[in-house]
Amino acid sequence: MIERDVQVVSVTGQQVLVQFQRQSSCDSCSSNDSCGNGQLSKALSRRLDVLSFRCTEPVSAGDWVRVGISEQSLVRGTMVLYMLPLLCLIIAAMVVASFSQQYGASELWTLAAMVLGGYGGFRWAARLAPKVVSEPTLIKVLGRQAMAIATNAG
Repeated sequence: MIERDVQVVSVTGQQVLVQFQRQSSCDSCSSNDSCGNGQLSKALSRRLDVLSFRCTEPVSAGDWVRVGISEQSLVRGTMVLYMLPLLCLIIAAMVVASFSQQYGASELWTLAAMVLGGYGGFRWAARLAPKVVSEPTLIKVLGRQAMAIATNAG
């Protein structure tokens, strides 16, 4: 289980909206101040990401909670979101390239097929992702005060 502490932004019925700052492996590296990747990571990771999930525990806006997602779900989601568009792009290119070779058509048709195949793969992955990726689960309500003290101390 991959866990993360996040802050609750709003609660609507059993739907909870949380926000968190994106982390990278550069955050824990000792030489990230002198590294180009570390500087780029700092510049691009300042935005807050928002996530919505179902929660039956009583929480309110401003609370800190720990959420988790299974490793298997993360791997399945990664495979769908990265591999499916790439496979669609390659298959579309191969099919159209074989037809354009047979009929002496321009290679621009292959390029167009690659773009359409990749786009179609992204659309397919977007529809398939909610079915293969499980929703994050609430592990623990950390409260409001405990996380505020920990944040100010660090």
